[in-house]
Amino acid sequence: MRAREPSDTPARLLAALRRALPARAVITDADALEDHEFDALGTRRGFIDDGARPVPPLAVVMPETTEQVAAVVRLAAQHRTPVVPYGGGTGLMGGARSVRPDIVLDMKRMSRIREVDADAGWAWIEAGAVLGDVNRALAPQGLMLGHDPWTFDIATIGGTISTNGLGYLGGKYGSMGQQVLALEVVLPDERLLATRPAQPHSTGIDLTRLFVGGEGTNGIVTAAAVRVFPIPEASVRMGFRFESFEAGFDAILAMRRIGLVPAMLDYGERTPRTAGWEPQPPTLYLGFMGVREEVEGQVRRAEAVCAGAERIVATDIEEFWAERHVPAERFAQRRRRDDGWPPAGQCFDYVHVALPASGVLAYRDGATALARAEGVDVVETGLWVHAGLFSMVLATSGEEGPARMSRAVDAELRLAIEAGGSVEYCHGVGVRLAHLMREEHGAGLDVMRELKRALDPHHILNPGKLALDDG
Repeated sequence: MRAREPSDTPARLLAALRRALPARAVITDADALEDHEFDALGTRRGFIDDGARPVPPLAVVMPETTEQVAAVVRLAAQHRTPVVPYGGGTGLMGGARSVRPDIVLDMKRMSRIREVDADAGWAWIEAGAVLGDVNRALAPQGLMLGHDPWTFDIATIGGTISTNGLGYLGGKYGSMGQQVLALEVVLPDERLLATRPAQPHSTGIDLTRLFVGGEGTNGIVTAAAVRVFPIPEASVRMGFRFESFEAGFDAILAMRRIGLVPAMLDYGERTPRTAGWEPQPPTLYLGFMGVREEVEGQVRRAEAVCAGAERIVATDIEEFWAERHVPAERFAQRRRRDDGWPPAGQCFDYVHVALPASGVLAYRDGATALARAEGVDVVETGLWVHAGLFSMVLATSGEEGPARMSRAVDAELRLAIEAGGSVEYCHGVGVRLAHLMREEHGAGLDVMRELKRALDPHHILNPGKLALDDG
């Protein structure tokens, strides 16, 4: 394999890394460097990336211990070279993108389950562990993770913490951040911070929250104590088709009003004008999990709420849920390079906004109008996990497609802010949404920047993300 060390590579840093780490930990092969430039912020999204274009890293380092992570941070700080933490590469907002020559810290060799305490309900797991692998290891003990994104067999513990990801089981178990009890973190000055998993505690600021959703900008998560749950003794899946989007939304609100919380909720309508997308009437998929008596009662109440809708047959329901992780099987090939989808000349993007549930229908109408004003097709609208998490899939074509898409998405995201919502509920900010941080957070962005400067005065960790380098 050929090595890539161009003339401007800081040779002293690379030499120091090789002295401090095992030989196989430091990789400068050109293919590996190119592969780690990107995450899943693909080339056919509505993102005009001037100023945030990916560049080849100087090296990829794959540590096996927390001490090795600290050594990398120490040397990078000495040489004023950025470090970008890298998990499964499944992030959709460019949070793991290299935007300047840096050291990419690929965490996948740190994949051990250090401890499982079934009675306490947690497990200490290293940041590079893949969610699916962890879940399979827990199963013989009757335990499972509560985080189940569509990238289940690619995404890592650390990566999902970094964006506060949300999975299909979010209705019952919450976001990934809600499942994190404690963290082990290497700080930008190489100190090790370890918080405690016992909950609740009333001993000052909860420092664990400082790193959840931080995309590795304040510290590098090396391990986490995450909640583990008993495998439910009963699980029932249901499906309903409605005459209108509004009718299905009303059913979802009716469940919320009586405190009926599905473990899984996926609702959507697809009415595309763009070729290559199949239409779908307003369709609601629900899942209930828990002890048998609880699930039986939940199913009866859901059936009563949705009594006027068309019931979906069991085989179609199982097929739908079986396909939820299929995209992940193709993700490694699709995430970075042009693989022929969407078709040549097409551009696609999506929004995932958190809104007050009372404003969802008005937002849907307004966002659709904004897209159409830019000549962008609204392919799909829907809800995920609960009534306030609204999503849209958008598509357009032509040479000006990316620019029109970018304007449409930005207008829709600003509309969410005006409605009292948030511009993203599970994929993080990265570079894709950084320009909206001031509009969403106001003075809160100044607080985040001050924290960043205090912890990382030289901006070593994951620069260019979350708008933390500006100002």
